[in-house]
Amino acid sequence: MPSRVIELRIAGVVFALLAVLFVAFPEIDLATSRHFYQDGRWAFSDGNWPLFELLYRGTPRAGQVLLIILTGGLLLGTFKRLPWLQARRTTLGFLLAAALLGPVLLVDATLKDGWHRARPTTVTEFGGPLKFTPAFMLSDQCVKNCSFVSGHVATAAFVMAFGWLATPAVRRRWLLVSLATATLLALVRLTAGGHFLSDTLFAWFATYFSLWLTEWIFRRLKWLPPVTD
Repeated sequence: MPSRVIELRIAGVVFALLAVLFVAFPEIDLATSRHFYQDGRWAFSDGNWPLFELLYRGTPRAGQVLLIILTGGLLLGTFKRLPWLQARRTTLGFLLAAALLGPVLLVDATLKDGWHRARPTTVTEFGGPLKFTPAFMLSDQCVKNCSFVSGHVATAAFVMAFGWLATPAVRRRWLLVSLATATLLALVRLTAGGHFLSDTLFAWFATYFSLWLTEWIFRRLKWLPPVTD
């Protein structure tokens, strides 16, 4: 069995187990957030941690810059005078499509705006006016740019895309890098009360599965060669 198929099955099983866990025990989210909420304040608040502030402000900007670079590279790749870019048009197109499909459309436009889950800072358990809603349960507690799932973590997780089409060994390394960057941004958002634990975990999976969908589309359209590993 190809290693990529095994990887996908393992990810699917882990996703399903985590989903069942957070649906059955939603208090895990509240218990985790309480570790970062003391004396009416969140551990990371008002810019008191410069590194976290930089990561919080910089991650969306980095995502926007990446979209601009990929779009520009794809357009410049149409010129024959730039053969090194022309030869990479498929890869650039894949990365751009995956970024738009995952962090932009699935996470920001669909889940965050359609699930309506209140953020930790706004729920009654942490001094806010809104009701806590378990993960995967549709809510009416937030209108726009809500908690489920984390856009910062989804963006940080997107680094896995740079090794997605590479050899299995390179691909695994980029997946590990993705787990590390996503974990760091998850900590940034948890300590600020911006997201619950489940928001951050399933943000990584949102990016991961959107990359699989993008690849499936590209291969169906024969824009990518058949898988060999």
